[in-house]
Amino acid sequence: MNVHINILKCLDNIINDTAMHIHDYIKNPHAFTRKRKLDAFTTIKTTINMQNNCLTKEIDDAFDDGSFAGNNNISVSAYIQQKSKLSPKCFEHIFHAFTRQLPTKAQLDHKYRLFAFDGSDFNQVWNSKSKNIVDSSKGKSYCQIHVNAMYDLLNNTYQDCVFQPKSQMDERGAALDMLRQLDYSQPYIVMMDRGYESFNMIENCNRLKNCYYVIRTKIGQGGIKEIKNLPDEFCDKNISCRITISNHYYTLHHKTENLHIVFHPKHHYKKKFAKGTQDARWDFEDFCNVNFRACKIRINDPDTNKEEWEVLVTNLDRQEFPLERMKELYHLRWGIESSFRKLKYDLGSVQFHSKQDHFIEMELYAHMIMFNAVSQTTVQAYVPQRHCKYHYIINFKIACLIVQKRYKVSSNDQNFAGILVRISRHTIPIRPGRKDKRNLKVKSSVSFMYRVA
Repeated sequence: MNVHINILKCLDNIINDTAMHIHDYIKNPHAFTRKRKLDAFTTIKTTINMQNNCLTKEIDDAFDDGSFAGNNNISVSAYIQQKSKLSPKCFEHIFHAFTRQLPTKAQLDHKYRLFAFDGSDFNQVWNSKSKNIVDSSKGKSYCQIHVNAMYDLLNNTYQDCVFQPKSQMDERGAALDMLRQLDYSQPYIVMMDRGYESFNMIENCNRLKNCYYVIRTKIGQGGIKEIKNLPDEFCDKNISCRITISNHYYTLHHKTENLHIVFHPKHHYKKKFAKGTQDARWDFEDFCNVNFRACKIRINDPDTNKEEWEVLVTNLDRQEFPLERMKELYHLRWGIESSFRKLKYDLGSVQFHSKQDHFIEMELYAHMIMFNAVSQTTVQAYVPQRHCKYHYIINFKIACLIVQKRYKVSSNDQNFAGILVRISRHTIPIRPGRKDKRNLKVKSSVSFMYRVA
């Protein structure tokens, strides 16, 4: 008989511990000192359990059990006043503490933890005082925050995140910050898409303990010249690049030596670079050899006339991860793209309940916490497999609705068992080989006046 681990009770315990030591995460020493119906625990839990409805409905749904009947109903104003006493550090602490206590730690080949790095933009309601203002070329400014995330691909949970204003986005720097905070005694593999590839990123991963990487790199304009010269066929080659930050040395010797120059910030006037431009960051000595393995693979069907090739840069062992397996391994990176879709549209992270920056950060942490809670709850649910064509999995969107509805009532073991039974009734088939063109559209934030009740 399988013994279920009550994820929601674990989350409640962490929230309660944070509430008991609330003054470690807020600056106001007088906050939450008086006895109120909306204490620190209730305010934090209510925020974590919110969806994408209007704030009035969120508060009404959170306290519809009659505990605040009569003239003691919780108003929106009362909730906002209590929430303003909190800080993003409260939710950041809960996020990291909860992530560390998650029971599922699946590994690739029972050896490697598998992480992916990527970023996504979140629109917020216009706020002239926001630090997230983006000046548009068409003259209409808007507010947008960029979320850099580290995602566990095998356990389907967010492990870390860094928030940046869209106008100051630095995905490589954020990824390096999150990488350096990892302290695993076991090997792990990090996967990154184009845009993260740079000599500085590769060399950082080469020198980090137990770190292996798979990075998709450019093969055309702006790519590494050794990679651009690879033939259009399956190939697996070790490459060593000589790096310098000395423009004088590069000017004198680039015709006789195979050199690459990195524009170090101390030797260049331009402080900010657009995404995809030549990297300006270098964390090591003036001269360095950057070694990596380049794997060139074909990504489209052989029957098609046009050939499409991609190159993966890695330091994984060639015997353990041959070319065909490298292609399958990188395909797993798509899990972080799917997670952003679930985070935005299944949990409702695209519609915030405030326009202030620190409230936005609180809600982003809250949604990531709930994402991890729902993800680890669905893992424990029984999925009935019918004698059908496809394999079935839990419907994540319906699971979010069930968990958020039942979590506000109680987190005891009986209620958690009921949640597992309910979400096991809602399944969807996995259709392998299915293709659908990405329909990318520019989306604006939803005004508070037009939220669905």
